[in-house]
Amino acid sequence: MSAYSEEIRRSFGKSDRKRDAGLTTPEEIERTDDLSYGDHPTWNLLDVYRPKAEWGSRLPVIVIVHGGAWVYGDKGVYQFYGMNLARRGFAVVNCSYRPATECRLQF
Repeated sequence: MSAYSEEIRRSFGKSDRKRDAGLTTPEEIERTDDLSYGDHPTWNLLDVYRPKAEWGSRLPVIVIVHGGAWVYGDKGVYQFYGMNLARRGFAVVNCSYRPATECRLQF
């Protein structure tokens, strides 16, 4: 991994940990974690957040694909943002993907 990628992971991670310190899953949110959507057991996972009061209802869906310059992050980075959206009446799909530093593309 490049020095630039390491610096992004360090600085972004520090900021994200500070932002999320002490946050927990709201009681009114139903959370389903680590659903597999691909062949990689760590990176191809997603979480779903829904308001418990809307169980059985059809809801608009928001899909979150985290940022991070293709070298940083996973679904945990936006979990509290996603649950905040679910509190507003959405079903939220929050996914991880393999960063560029973790895979090699083959054509």
